[in-house]
Formats: sequence, structure tokens, C-alpha cells
Amino acid sequence: MARVTVDKENHLPIDLHYQDRGTGRPVVLIHGWPLSLGQWEFQIPDLLAAGHRVVAYDQRGFGASAKPCGGYEPDTLAADLHMLLEHLDVRAATLVGFSSGAGAALRYLSRFGNQRVARLVLVSAAGPYLRRTDTHPEGFLEDGKLREVQRCLANDRVSFLHRFATRFFEVAGTSAGRPGPPRPLHTRVIMLAAAASHRGLMQTLSQGATADFREDLRAVTVPTLVVHGEADAVLPVEATGARTAAAVSGCRLVLLPGAPHGLTVTRAAEFNRELLAFLEG
Repeated sequence: MARVTVDKENHLPIDLHYQDRGTGRPVVLIHGWPLSLGQWEFQIPDLLAAGHRVVAYDQRGFGASAKPCGGYEPDTLAADLHMLLEHLDVRAATLVGFSSGAGAALRYLSRFGNQRVARLVLVSAAGPYLRRTDTHPEGFLEDGKLREVQRCLANDRVSFLHRFATRFFEVAGTSAGRPGPPRPLHTRVIMLAAAASHRGLMQTLSQGATADFREDLRAVTVPTLVVHGEADAVLPVEATGARTAAAVSGCRLVLLPGAPHGLTVTRAAEFNRELLAFLEG
């Protein structure tokens, strides 16, 4: 199992688990909350077949990476990514960030620049600023709702992750009687989420939900693709993907009709076509 040490807690190393496969132009896959690199199983084979080097990793607290007590704020997650790219000497990469992973990609570019990055892809992205405040009324996440989610997660992590996995596939605006997601896919998402540490889940949620990435977006100068489901029930496109795309000069926005938050799974073939076309463009 490949690992890189990015930090230390007391006398113990904080290691990230990663995969590095293939050759050619590199694509770096950054998973979302509360998953792991396993979420990319529908993308990695197509990227390798197209001749790309594919780097995927588990962020701290998730998957097979170390699960320290801290370091879950965007700056540290971006620094972790920086150390991984330095360790592997990745150059001219395309960063692909899903959901909260988009925040790590954006903060990386604003802090470390684009010396190692040629393109950016943001998928079902959490941003540019989710929190609703007096000065940011267009945010869709109220503090009371965030506290309720935190309470549910703290009280019964397993039940919460089961409900989240359902939302991952849920199409916004459909009736309550609509059939749920296919059981194997639903179970797979729960399994990936269950590997995360409780502290990592709580802190990454709190930090990511309240982080403001608007200044980070202004620092993006590389060609950028934003892909979002029009029916995303987790991160509504009007408050997230559409605003993210509008903030980046020359950005291409692709909206998938009827697609939920987990479009990398439910609409994998369609998403992969868009991704590969952007990589080859």
C-alpha cells in the first residue's frame, strides 16, 4: 500500500494512502465528503484506457489514510495535496475535485499556484460559499441546519451515513414515493463512508460547510470545467456549481439534466465522456 507522510501528530506520522497508476498526462482525483478514493472506481479504468496517469488518494481522516485529531481545515487539506504532488513529482496535472474535494483543489491553487497544474475539473462542487449569513443571503446552508446535521452525525453516525447515501442518489423535486437507489450502489457508498473517522467526519463537515472559497476562485487561471447535476439534492446547482462557474473566467459549465449529487456513479458514462473530452481539448 503506497503512502506518503504529510505531517506528524505527537510521535506518530500522518500518512496519506494513494494510488498512482498508468503513464501519460496526469489526472489527480480528489474525493468528496465522506468518501474515499474508492468513489472513483467508475472513472479510473476509462482514464487509464485513454492513456492517462491516474493519481487518487484518501484525504486525512478518510479511507485508508491516517486519522489524526486535527488538520481538517481547507488550508491543511490543500497542504496535504501539495505534499503528495511534490512527493510524486506530478506536473501539468488536471485536478478533479468532487463535492468537498473541489474546495481542496481550489485552496491548493490559491496557495500554491499552478506550477504543477494545467487544468481543473470541479464536480458536484461544494462552493463557492455555502453558508447563509446577513452579508451572504444567497447561501443555502443556514447555521441551524448545519447544527442539526452535526447533532445527527454525533448521535448516530451509522444512521446518518445511511441517510446521506440515499441523498447521494436522490433527485431533487421527486416525490417521496419514488424508488430508492439500487441497493448495491447504496451499500457501496455507505461502506466507503463508514471507513472515515468520526472526528474527521465532524471536523471536515464543519470546516467545509463554513469555508468561503470566493477568493480562491478568483485565483484560478487554468482552463476549468464544472460539471453539476441539475437535480442535485445535496448541493443545489443554482447555489453552487452555477456560481462557481460564473466566478472563473472562461470556465465551461456542463449541467446534466436529472442527475443527482452522485453523478460520477449514476451517470458515469456521460460524465466520463465530458471529462475525457475536456482532457483532450
